Amino acid sequence: MQPPPPPPAIQPQHDRIHQSPSPAPSRHDSIHSMNTASASKRPQGASSDRVQYLGDMSSFQFFSNKIHLDDDNTKWKGHHIRKFGKQVVLVEDGKDEQDNAPDIPQSQLLPHVKPIHYWIYSVTGVDRHTSDRLLKIYFANIHPVLPVVNKTRFLQQYRDQADTYPPADLLNAMFGAAARFVECEALIQKSKPNRPPDVVWDVPLGWSDQFFDQAQTIITTSAATPTISKVQAIILIHNHSGNLDSKSSACWLLGGLAIRLAQGLGLNRDCEEWDIPESEKQTRKRIWWSLYVADRFHSASLGRPISIRDEDNDVGYPDATATWKEVLDEPDEDQATLDPSTEARFPSAMCRPKQQQSNAKVGIYQLFIELIKLSEILGRILQGLYTPKAKKVGLEQGSDAIVTQLDHQLTEWRFGFPEALQKADFEDFDESRGYLAPVTASVLLCYFSLLILLHRPFIEAVANGKKARPSYSSFRIGTSAATRGIRIASQMTIRDFLMFPYSFSLYPVLQCCLIHMYNTKNPDARLSAPAKADLTKGIALISRLRAMSSTAQRLYRLLKTIMNNKEIEVAVPPSDSEDSVRSRDNSVDSTTIPSRLSDVGRGTTKRSNVHAHQQQQTVLPPPPGRTTPVMAHSPQELHYPIRQFQQSLSEVIVPPTMDGSCKYLWTY
Repeated sequence: MQPPPPPPAIQPQHDRIHQSPSPAPSRHDSIHSMNTASASKRPQGASSDRVQYLGDMSSFQFFSNKIHLDDDNTKWKGHHIRKFGKQVVLVEDGKDEQDNAPDIPQSQLLPHVKPIHYWIYSVTGVDRHTSDRLLKIYFANIHPVLPVVNKTRFLQQYRDQADTYPPADLLNAMFGAAARFVECEALIQKSKPNRPPDVVWDVPLGWSDQFFDQAQTIITTSAATPTISKVQAIILIHNHSGNLDSKSSACWLLGGLAIRLAQGLGLNRDCEEWDIPESEKQTRKRIWWSLYVADRFHSASLGRPISIRDEDNDVGYPDATATWKEVLDEPDEDQATLDPSTEARFPSAMCRPKQQQSNAKVGIYQLFIELIKLSEILGRILQGLYTPKAKKVGLEQGSDAIVTQLDHQLTEWRFGFPEALQKADFEDFDESRGYLAPVTASVLLCYFSLLILLHRPFIEAVANGKKARPSYSSFRIGTSAATRGIRIASQMTIRDFLMFPYSFSLYPVLQCCLIHMYNTKNPDARLSAPAKADLTKGIALISRLRAMSSTAQRLYRLLKTIMNNKEIEVAVPPSDSEDSVRSRDNSVDSTTIPSRLSDVGRGTTKRSNVHAHQQQQTVLPPPPGRTTPVMAHSPQELHYPIRQFQQSLSEVIVPPTMDGSCKYLWTY
């Protein structure tokens, strides 16, 4: 039977329900259907959901050598006790649950719709055509940088080729994350009156929040049972919900819940010797490190203690590579091409090199790995300089050693970053043509924020009679990092920031603005004037981004409050719209932007004398007499030109040789 034709445009979910060919299940029936799957299906997302980690201090771990763990009769509260390597875990016996699960009555199945699509519609309210489009957006824009989903396994479930349904909480979270891109496009549709009708999305207000609310409802109804899908869904909600302020307590608590669930599943432990598929091992690693990245940056943003201690984590880095078959979602050779369920493909790359085998690998997750490494350094900065104990030790013994060590680590990361992206051999990382060039810019903004965070406590020497680190070096590094960071960020659009799928994407902008605010009060006009100009760019940028999220709105109010309190006056253009930013392209004077984004800090490569002279003229030491310290606390139609980054990102990444075979894929 042929599936119903796709709707010409997206309608609000309540409208689609009334237009269904047969009565659609109620929300109560939808939640109930998650527990009443057919005998051949289970709602769990992956086999590793059934694994519960017991911990090294548990009684089972102590007596593991005395218990026959290979005996199927060795159970505890309905779970088999197993030993994976040196770790004792509880493995749920899913056979009884699957055998006792009642069938879905055939009378509940919508006509012309397969059971899998009935499942998706019942738990999300989205028809097949819409779900295909949303998943294309998700895997093209979010998955390469926030790879928390086992793509191969998920698509098998989505195509009804597995013995489990796609988890309802994860489905809603993925749809919500993708819907954020659709909402972003709706903000600028007025400036594109001639867009084709088939790419215009008629979405209801707050469409993404509907999916996130549904996901949170599903999570809270069974919060006591840890599953992989719950952790995945919370990560996506945590990073993509437009109404969830990244600096709020709700965001902090939600992230803590995900960490506790993950630790209950043993995601913080090395799983190389666990009896689970290799793909699940890699998924577990990527999920855990996604939590780690968010924990470090949110702790820095909120000024609160980190939740994940390095001492409790022995998880190695995930594999940075994946096969082209997985990346481009290519069908198997023996797969029937006439099957409607195989028509939609979900690529995670915009192009593929010629003469490349399907089993060849590409470093699609290398950018994610580099962000992990940067987050590890951030954790050391927070623990070494900003905790109460670290501040006390710094006052008593000084912080020269720790600052020198951390500065060296940042320098090593900076020099290794472009080389790592080159070795990835992934053209989407190309700074001039790559689809992920805005993400690369955001990662470098995070690097600048770490430089600022490292040197902020020493921008002025503390006059307490004790030996203090000279302030000029930290002042120069912090000012240079803030200047370059703002000049990159000011060229980015709303969607460029949305391409970085983390809720702390604006945190580097805040750090840069704080340094410029400090410098605007400097009596030396040669320093205060450029600071005011860059601060103006930063305020204008955040003003544009207020339509993107509540975080941007709160950040804008915060900066305006500080400026009013400190009597800082800057001129913010009232008509600084998205289109005006995009049309500026390379309007910034090329002499004010250094040839290397990362040429900041100690240990940098030698530059030309002309450029060094410019730096000496624009960055001056603070005047004497001021001793107040600074307190430390893929869609084709959406593919904007990346030319605005070429000037400021030059030489950071050497563009790979392109043979012209790159063809942007239609992801809608």
